[in-house]
Amino acid sequence: MRKTFITIICGLLTLALVGFYFSSKNSNNDENDPTTQELTSAEIVANESAEKITTEEIVSTGTITAPSTITETQAITPIINSNEQKCIIIDDFTNGVSQLQWYAVNDGVMGGLSQGTASLEENALVHTGVINTNGGGFSYVGTRLPSDALVGYNKLQVRLNTYGRTYAVNFNDTRYWRVTHQSPIPKNLRSEWQEVFITFDETTPTIFSQRVNSEPFKASAINELSFILSDGIDGSFRTEIDWIKACV
Repeated sequence: MRKTFITIICGLLTLALVGFYFSSKNSNNDENDPTTQELTSAEIVANESAEKITTEEIVSTGTITAPSTITETQAITPIINSNEQKCIIIDDFTNGVSQLQWYAVNDGVMGGLSQGTASLEENALVHTGVINTNGGGFSYVGTRLPSDALVGYNKLQVRLNTYGRTYAVNFNDTRYWRVTHQSPIPKNLRSEWQEVFITFDETTPTIFSQRVNSEPFKASAINELSFILSDGIDGSFRTEIDWIKACV
């Protein structure tokens, strides 16, 4: 009887030890279980995605700046200059075509001997000839302007090459017979193309290039534009004009 009792006690102890052994093994397996690690990584990724979405939403509102995601090009906003000049084309000579009728006038009208012609060449109006100072000593190329062509503008812009000769711009005034408002064109000694501005308020009223007392320049009274060569130098000349604009 006693022997049987001891046998039962030993059996119970053995079962308890076996249960403890398997319980500890299962606990260790949970700690090393890759499925558990994968779930933890997924949670981390989910959290990072949530943080990223939150940041992008804030950036889209413009309340913060994200320099690492904005390129230099994206960050620069074009600035429009409110003082930028506005121009219209009076005439250009692209492909040898003119919008206006141009002509040459020489000092022969005063008994002079100068010779000059106006012609259209590829991309330019050309004034060419020979100045003879034994007489009037001038030649000019001119055109009649459409009505009020200069109204609303305060200067002329011209791209030309005078090949070292000194020209002037004349604006005929319909208010007075023979009066023109004149302004010299800066001389280019290097015989290169240049862009020049002729400010209307800085012109001088003249008759045959001699200053006279007259009313100042008035855009609505101008009906003719010309470029005159009268620099007191004998010899051949050539001038090319690329385009003419009225600007403000």
